[in-house]
Amino acid sequence: MRHQFLEIAVLTLVIGVATVWVGWWAVPLVGAGWGFARHEEGMPALTSAVSASLAWVLLLAYAATTGPIGEFSTAVGGTMGLPGWAVIGVTLLFPAFLAGLAAAAGDTISMMRR
Repeated sequence: MRHQFLEIAVLTLVIGVATVWVGWWAVPLVGAGWGFARHEEGMPALTSAVSASLAWVLLLAYAATTGPIGEFSTAVGGTMGLPGWAVIGVTLLFPAFLAGLAAAAGDTISMMRR
């Protein structure tokens, strides 16, 4: 169990740094690499999805300390007819889906190579 928490923490850090340096599209790249490399481990897609969402939670928390995230999410949500919390929720689901699906693809490719 402790090993899984360490993996999630490290992957969260990698995804967060990659997002800052490269952009959002680094999330599926890291996820695919994780799925490919961790094929023998259990559930690399779930680990990748959780780590990506946690990384973006931390990035949003940092952004909230430097800017008006609440006002922004309310304004964006208002243009789409959604409450502000829904915009933040979708923002956190986006990297989870990207990383999870990419990790599943990487896992499948790794499995097919053997």
